Amino acid sequence: MPLLLNLCLALHAAALMAWFGALSLRRVLGAGQGAGEIRFLQLAGALALLSGVLWPCLQAGVLGDAPAAAWDPAQVAVILTQTSFGRIWLMREALIALAALATLLPLLGIGRGVYFLVAAALASLALLGHAAGATGADGLAQRLTYAVHLLAAGAWVGALPALFVLAGRLDARDLVRVLRRFSRYGLFLVAFVLASGAAGAWYRTGSWAALSTGDYAQILVIKIALVAGMGLCALANRNRYTPRLAQADPFVQAGGRAGLRRSIGCELLLGLAAITAAAWLGAAEAPR
Repeated sequence: MPLLLNLCLALHAAALMAWFGALSLRRVLGAGQGAGEIRFLQLAGALALLSGVLWPCLQAGVLGDAPAAAWDPAQVAVILTQTSFGRIWLMREALIALAALATLLPLLGIGRGVYFLVAAALASLALLGHAAGATGADGLAQRLTYAVHLLAAGAWVGALPALFVLAGRLDARDLVRVLRRFSRYGLFLVAFVLASGAAGAWYRTGSWAALSTGDYAQILVIKIALVAGMGLCALANRNRYTPRLAQADPFVQAGGRAGLRRSIGCELLLGLAAITAAAWLGAAEAPR
């Protein structure tokens, strides 16, 4: 049951990040959504909503130490009505449902309001994680740090599926323009992810020395390695493949496009693995 809960959390976070990242990329590019992009947003919204519904059920199973508890309406109702987790979950699920409704029904519009609803749903994961138990100014700092980490990671990782599609669809000139624009603000996203991630790890352990022991340290090392791999892919996109796309030789352009799609695909897979590792990291006991 804990395994299923962690997988559900990873799916929920990944869906929200994909949703937020696609909307963020559209705002950066200053373009409207095509039919394919709307379908992608609808899929991300549906996954975020459904995995969110499953979350308290699995939580009940873990707390009850029995799979049957996950499907017991009475036990799930206790979690939703008598715990702070339940109250925050209800608030978050309302945000997701409202954004999903607007996305599933295009006549309602997909604009700034949905963007901020999804951003709030993603950032509010910080209210349900390990930082939720901390109090006072230290607790507030932890939650803010975690929220920044989630938003920066979402804008980075979540934009990759859309970039992968654009890398196969746009002509070379437009693709270079998109990549250069994304790269300019992508550098800030990577910096925010690294800085907020380091701060969050320190908050959980209280010292850098404590980061070298236990399961927490092992999972953290895996996550850092995955993020580092993503960074290498991003550097290859920026310094190797994008310049090839800007060349006049069509064969060089074709090679650059193929390499770019492979690199973005690899970066996306590493990002999904990092999100999964983060879900396990949140459940692991931090050393002190």
